[in-house]
Amino acid sequence: MQTSQPTPLKLRAEDPIPGVRVQNGDDWAQIQLRLRQGETLTPLLPLGADAGLVWIPKNGCSTLKRAWLQLQATSAAEIHSESHQAVLPSTHWLRPHELSAIAQHRNLVAIWRDPIDRYVSACRSHLIELTSSRIHSKLQANTQGNPQAYEEALAFHQQLFAEQGVPSFDDNADPVEVMNAVALQLPAWIQCHIDWSHHTIPQVSYLGGDPMPYTTLLGMEQIDWLLQQWSQSAGIQLDTTPQHVSQSLANSDPWRRLQRDQLSTDAVAALHRFYAADWAFLELAQHVLGPMQPAAAMEAA
Repeated sequence: MQTSQPTPLKLRAEDPIPGVRVQNGDDWAQIQLRLRQGETLTPLLPLGADAGLVWIPKNGCSTLKRAWLQLQATSAAEIHSESHQAVLPSTHWLRPHELSAIAQHRNLVAIWRDPIDRYVSACRSHLIELTSSRIHSKLQANTQGNPQAYEEALAFHQQLFAEQGVPSFDDNADPVEVMNAVALQLPAWIQCHIDWSHHTIPQVSYLGGDPMPYTTLLGMEQIDWLLQQWSQSAGIQLDTTPQHVSQSLANSDPWRRLQRDQLSTDAVAALHRFYAADWAFLELAQHVLGPMQPAAAMEAA
């Protein structure tokens, strides 16, 4: 049986931006679940009236979000407290046909990152969340001191782990060994841990498989150029201080010291298979849009 395709969406430039909006924690959890289940949802932040930023977790999104908040004249305290939470209510989560309609009236930019570098970055910041104590702490926080709810949540997760064939990791486990083990079973861990999943699902889950809606695709090394364009266009000085959290914590936290060259040959091969769609997207995008390089068309309005 064939799946029906959405009716093409026609929008005028002045029409409201479509898409799902996140207003609370439950909304955000539902977005993550939809992504984890294989749905494509593109997170768009509008830039003026005719441009937009598509942000992707682990693709420099903290720096980009902070810059976007500055462009909205957000207070410094709110920007530096939690930029992710601050931009969520303004993010429009678009299905592919909605993204295509928006692209008729807005220049869209996105950052593509080498998938293995992105995986290692996710490991530095979030791999510890797969250890037993962190999982139990999260369950306790989510059940708010209700013993029965905690036991039910624990039983659910234990069954989920058993179905996926993965165990949580010992609190004293070697981070390098954990990073390699997870790479070999990444699809299973994505199904088991919601906060881990949105950092490690393929970039095409956010970008979509078609590069045509985008005006420009940039690499991580071009973020500074993009921020300079925004700053010049808006006539304000943006704080572009890099947010390399792992660097400042690496001396005291071995989880923050993980590096790409610590991946085994088998782990790298598994990641290449898992992220094949991301590389295919880049190849197609470079054919359609040209090599990843700055383009004057992406100056923010």
